Amino acid sequence: MLSNKTACFLDDRGRLPVLVAWALLLFPGSGLAQDGGRDAWFPDAEYFSRPTASVREPTFAIGALWSTVFRERTNPAERPPFDLPGGAGLETDLQGEAALGGSVRIWQPMQWADGGLTLGIQAGVFGRFRLEVSGNDLVASDWIVALPAEIARGAWSGRLRLLHWSAHVGDELIEAGVERVDFTTEALEALVAYGFGDFRLYGGGSLVIRSSLENEPQLGPGFSDDVLIRFGADGRVRPWARNEVTLNGGVDWHNSDRTGWEGQLSVRLGLEVRDGARAARLSGVYHRGPSPMGQFFLTDERYWGIELILEL
Repeated sequence: MLSNKTACFLDDRGRLPVLVAWALLLFPGSGLAQDGGRDAWFPDAEYFSRPTASVREPTFAIGALWSTVFRERTNPAERPPFDLPGGAGLETDLQGEAALGGSVRIWQPMQWADGGLTLGIQAGVFGRFRLEVSGNDLVASDWIVALPAEIARGAWSGRLRLLHWSAHVGDELIEAGVERVDFTTEALEALVAYGFGDFRLYGGGSLVIRSSLENEPQLGPGFSDDVLIRFGADGRVRPWARNEVTLNGGVDWHNSDRTGWEGQLSVRLGLEVRDGARAARLSGVYHRGPSPMGQFFLTDERYWGIELILEL
């Protein structure tokens, strides 16, 4: 027996957005069969690069953030009230974030003069830690696994991926009385981008196939987790003669019924040094809106800080 959400996803109304997403990814797909090249395993080609300002894209990174996520601990939206050591210092809590993960492009079934198609896998974990307590308590962790298909033709590019995301609250917070939320979702995400020079605009969204959040009684009978929309822009400039040193920046915005249609805005700006496929980027970061941590997905959070991303 299919769940109500899966059945809805498979009916005519559910199929239409998926077909539209595929059409956008393949645009302007006429003639692909005629100019498709030889397939390749583990290709170097990157047809859809990681959005610069994305906060939950598998990568290898460390950062320090000043976060307001605990300001609403006496009246949180996802769980009963709780308290933590720190008192007034919790109003803006210094936290560290570590991301361990990345993307591997496994197969390139087609390529052509101005683009191609690749299939791959992504996996990563994001951990947030409190740095102002002696035990560096784990706040929460987010685990992401995805199967992306990337395509490009000329100035157009796109990515279609099947995404799994689960979130877990830290043991130290559970011991302090923070109740765990059962956060697990699977979604089909499509993003389409148009590039001009060193700049890019992108947009798209996700259809949620399965969400355990809809079984959480404290969220209320009217809660839904069905759809997400997303838009963004990123780019780079070369203010120096050396092409391997660039100034990179990006803006990423999402909105969903999961957060009651309250938007999330993330901004990054920093300096990147690149040598072939290897790169290091030191950026200033800013986030406003519902927290990107799954365990606090309804909590309004503002943070600012610095982040170092490594591409190895």
